[in-house]
Amino acid sequence: MNKLRKIFGSASAHAVALLLTALYLLPLLYMVMVSLIPEGESTTAIPSRLAWENYPAALSASTFDLFFANSVIVSVVSALSQIVLSCMAGYALAKLPVKSGNTILVLLIGLLVLPPEIVMVPLFVMTSRVPFVGGNDLLGAGGVGMLDTFAVLALPHMASALAIFLMRQFYKDLPDEMGQAARVDGAGEFRIFASIYTPLTLPAVAVVTVLAFQSAWNDFLWPLIQVRSNDMRTLQLGMSVFYQENSTQWSLLMAIVILVSIPVIVIFVFGQRYFTSGISAGAVK
Repeated sequence: MNKLRKIFGSASAHAVALLLTALYLLPLLYMVMVSLIPEGESTTAIPSRLAWENYPAALSASTFDLFFANSVIVSVVSALSQIVLSCMAGYALAKLPVKSGNTILVLLIGLLVLPPEIVMVPLFVMTSRVPFVGGNDLLGAGGVGMLDTFAVLALPHMASALAIFLMRQFYKDLPDEMGQAARVDGAGEFRIFASIYTPLTLPAVAVVTVLAFQSAWNDFLWPLIQVRSNDMRTLQLGMSVFYQENSTQWSLLMAIVILVSIPVIVIFVFGQRYFTSGISAGAVK
């Protein structure tokens, strides 16, 4: 009887897992199907044939090579800066005698529940009124400031409260004796941080990398507010070319959405081993 209960329980768990997987996959499968529908056919019916030409047609609909380059630049800069800043801040909060460190940690946790839309307006005002930038004078008036630049597109993603908190948890779990032994041998604080502790946090760094790249790559609202010229558009903004006043080119739109998703999927696949272990270890810590 116990054996039957275990078998039934295992089968039930697998059935629930398969059901949840199907719920996640159905929208993706529908998106793929719509991307292959020939022009003129309904998006609610099975296509008469697979229109693979939709993919090159979507890419040629606008300057997506330029949009792709812009997104890569913003995402890579955001990920690299977030890795460096979160590692340094996390190490300082975990291993150095930072004054009011607990208060800073509480503020970081508070930022995790703060919707990013709340800071959009003040951040826009600050970036548009930077003195002596973009034609502004000393008082930040007369020009556009940092608007329509790569720097302003990457700015909100260059630091993250979640990344700092995650790195702090990893550094906190590492033994203090390692740093003490290095200090006795004459190692400086930066060398201890860079050569002793940080190489042990690669799983956490992988998590930060994937999350930072994905956040910057998929961002739509901030570029929409900041970008003025077509040359500074990212891929998310570039997809708006398929929206027309009276109709939407759904097949081409779904095709470009699939293509835009590929870089994030590739990064996750290559960093999956570190990413999974980093999430699991972070949950335990």
